[in-house]
Amino acid sequence: MKATEFNYTLKDAQAMPVVPVEPRAFDLARYAAQAREAEQRYADFLSKPEGLAVWQRVRVGEVFRDACRNKHLSLCLQLGGLLKSLDYLTDAPTYLEPWYGIGTTAAAFGGDYDWFEGQAPAVRPLYPALDAVPPLVPRNFAEVPIMRYTLETIEYFLEQTQGQAPISWCDLQAPLNVATELIDTSAFFAALIEMPDRVQTILAALTEVVIRFTQQQSDLIGDRLARPGHGFASARTGRGLGLSTDNLVMISPRMFEKFCVADNVKIGAAFGGVAIHSCGNYARWLPALKKIDNLLMVDAAFSPQTDPNPNAPEAFRDAFVNTGVIVHARMVGDPAEVLALTKRLWLPGLKLIIVTYVSEPAAQQQLYRDLHNLCA
Repeated sequence: MKATEFNYTLKDAQAMPVVPVEPRAFDLARYAAQAREAEQRYADFLSKPEGLAVWQRVRVGEVFRDACRNKHLSLCLQLGGLLKSLDYLTDAPTYLEPWYGIGTTAAAFGGDYDWFEGQAPAVRPLYPALDAVPPLVPRNFAEVPIMRYTLETIEYFLEQTQGQAPISWCDLQAPLNVATELIDTSAFFAALIEMPDRVQTILAALTEVVIRFTQQQSDLIGDRLARPGHGFASARTGRGLGLSTDNLVMISPRMFEKFCVADNVKIGAAFGGVAIHSCGNYARWLPALKKIDNLLMVDAAFSPQTDPNPNAPEAFRDAFVNTGVIVHARMVGDPAEVLALTKRLWLPGLKLIIVTYVSEPAAQQQLYRDLHNLCA
């Protein structure tokens, strides 16, 4: 397999191995000092109309698989990631996540997890078709095991780190993603044509739960909250809320605009804007995404080692130059490849975050400097 191809044998192409660290052994003061410096650089980047920032991501793969079932193990692994991050130069810190699968919102309506060893939890849809879905009334969040465990994890992380480490929300999913955790995927997509009013009612109910449970997490995390959250360069100086919206590539841009834009705007209004993530090549959907009037950031893959169907840099560059919307560009690859892709992405007037995954510290530090020099 060529180094520039996606490696299908890996469990997580963006992950980096770490050594778990017990909370009592973690150098919290050293981490907190470097995190504050990175957060100031992040704030400076956000304050300017154009520019480039670099986030060296230390993604601990086990945390996003079944290690999330044990909050202590998850924390030890994540502290190992925080420790490893201190070897790198970065404009946003590595932060803690109360990650517990992607079925949080679906759980409010009865969804639950199937667990398979070594894998992330899976959500089995409850309903075979839209006409089988009852009126969606969420359960009391305190009585939903997945939601309760998420809140307990946040409390545990805050306690064990003495509130000195930034923490994000759980892995928020856009209502469009959540819908296919409750309803058979094929049936749901067919209903966009056959039962559009019913679809909009369901998406509206999911939207309300996304907002309410995120607000509950925000209240618990307080001023330690790292935004926009999962998968994005985030900091306590950040803003907005990140939404994973991978199902957008399964519907047309016109349908996305019809069924999703208003709900995304509503979610963003509650949290100071919205950041959108999708896997795959979604350049064709950018005009529809730009209809989200509080859009802050878009996250996409630009190298074949990150995603088997990466995006063309020029499409995102041309769509978002001089708009103030940040392009959050994930690039698994060696420094030469990252630099070459960045040259294709960058134009004056663009706000650009390059997400790097270079494990060797000296090589990463040189890449950090080269990227900043490229756009100076």
